[in-house]
Amino acid sequence: MKFFYKTGGKTLAFILCILCAAIALAACAGACMMLSEDYYTRSERAIYDDVIYDQLINDAEQVLWEAGNSGDSPAVLRDRGNLSFMILEEGGRHIAISRNAKDAGLGYDPDNYTYKIPCQVKRADDGSLSALIGYNPEQTIEARDFVDCTVCFQIHSPFTARDSYARDATLVHIAYAMRWWIFVIALATLVLAVWFFVILMRVSGRGPDGALLPGPLDKIPFDLMLALCVIPLGMYCSFMEGQSDGWVEIVSGCVGMAALACIALGMCMSFAGRIKRGTLWKNTLIYRILHGIWKLVGKLPLIWRTALLVLGVCLFEFLAIGLSNGETDNLMVCWLLEKLVLVPAVLYLALGLRKLQAGGAALATGDLSYQTDTKGLIWALKTHGENLNSIAVGMNRAVEERLKSERMKTELITNVSHDLKTPLTSILNYSGLIAAEPCENEKITEYAQVLTRQSERLTRLIDDLVEASKASTGNLDVLLAPVEAQVLLGQASGEYTERLAAAGLELVTKMPEEPIRIMADGRRMWRIFDNLMNNICKYAMPGTRVYLSLEKMADSAVITFKNTSRAPLNISEEELLERFVRGDSARSSDGNGLGLSIARSLAELQGGKLRLHIDGDLFKAILVFPVCA
Repeated sequence: MKFFYKTGGKTLAFILCILCAAIALAACAGACMMLSEDYYTRSERAIYDDVIYDQLINDAEQVLWEAGNSGDSPAVLRDRGNLSFMILEEGGRHIAISRNAKDAGLGYDPDNYTYKIPCQVKRADDGSLSALIGYNPEQTIEARDFVDCTVCFQIHSPFTARDSYARDATLVHIAYAMRWWIFVIALATLVLAVWFFVILMRVSGRGPDGALLPGPLDKIPFDLMLALCVIPLGMYCSFMEGQSDGWVEIVSGCVGMAALACIALGMCMSFAGRIKRGTLWKNTLIYRILHGIWKLVGKLPLIWRTALLVLGVCLFEFLAIGLSNGETDNLMVCWLLEKLVLVPAVLYLALGLRKLQAGGAALATGDLSYQTDTKGLIWALKTHGENLNSIAVGMNRAVEERLKSERMKTELITNVSHDLKTPLTSILNYSGLIAAEPCENEKITEYAQVLTRQSERLTRLIDDLVEASKASTGNLDVLLAPVEAQVLLGQASGEYTERLAAAGLELVTKMPEEPIRIMADGRRMWRIFDNLMNNICKYAMPGTRVYLSLEKMADSAVITFKNTSRAPLNISEEELLERFVRGDSARSSDGNGLGLSIARSLAELQGGKLRLHIDGDLFKAILVFPVCA
């Protein structure tokens, strides 16, 4: 299936779809023709007789004319391809015979001939003969002017010449042999055509990798392209009307139908691609015109828009009345009375909608104290205004409930953490005492060490959880003061030099020479740096470099931490900033997923921002703080 997303695959599917559809259409037409000609109830010979009958009639006319003008009796006439013939007059007298019939030994025996066409012949004054095939004996014609005769034909088998009789025999034989297979061919090619069509609709508008891509004709509005496709159809119909030659008509018809099929299939592919990208309606001339008018009208105030609409309706009705052939006096009076009622009503409605619009806009901007003035409003307008006021009250109540819930959540975390710390402290102390006691059983000492290590980890988790809760709700004390960012970053790099080296990481710092001062709390900034550097030690790929950089961009100080991740980062930046989310999907490290969340909350409390950027295995944490003088 991936092959069909490529240009070559699409081209191949396009050609095969057109070809299979053409074969299926031709097979269906052939099946209908065979049904109408009774191919399934008659023999091949009977069908062939019907096919060549008109040709035999025409040949009978010709040989009678030649016999009448030969001057010999009986006349020996020229050969006519695979056709041998003999003409008998009433009473058995021979008029003419073909040369190939005489040479073949058919002679003048009528039993040697397969086809016998009786006809009436009129002999002209000069002795020539003319055949009247299908003569109506009820016509009033002198009987003495006509002679009854029979033209006998024999078609050679096997065929010795390439003429219409040989060609018709070959066509009838092929059609008769294919009379049952034609249904199988029609069904198979129809299924294939539908299958290729479905494939084309599926791959339309997509590139080799399956991504949505604009097509070569997508810049052309769809309705304009559809209108342009009608032009070849009109030209084709006009051309076909002027054709009279059968073969030219057949060839030109096939070529024209193939071209129209290609155009139609191309339009379907363009339609499918536009549907997938959602640009079908927007990429039309009608949409662009209507959208332009809508934008132009949308810039007008609501009152003016309403007045313009009413003016347009009035103008339309006025023109309709003026163009009417009936009495206009009464209609004009009714029109004026209608407008005296309609115009004030519409303007009142517009004023009421303007009040409701102002109330909705206030709610949209977060002004929950705004109250829509419902004075003077009636019916649904007043109800809607009261609903807007109720929405403001409800939103205020919801905000208060949300704040209350957040406070209760913070208090719950703080209280539970405090209650957990008391027994955890005892566990930690006693596990330390057990580990310090001399014991012959090494297993007990090992168990005590594990208990101490896990208790310390649980203590850190509780501390981080409390700090994350306080930081997210803004309950931490932050003492902002001007500090030099180079000093903070230098302390962090010096503190973690040994840990980075132990983890197989090389630290590279880049800082400007001129000092950059920011408003921050040194203690909170250290916690941010500590969390970020700690994550680097846990999750960075050993044997790689870690980059710490500081630079000034406009009025902001940008601190960047860059490292190569040890594990694949199949997660988005926003998800990493959530609580308890870790870049290590296997959760094999000792982290708890709170470090980045705490760092972001602490940065925001100090007026800064923390952003993450993931590019493959490259992980970047970017701190942005305003620069102070």
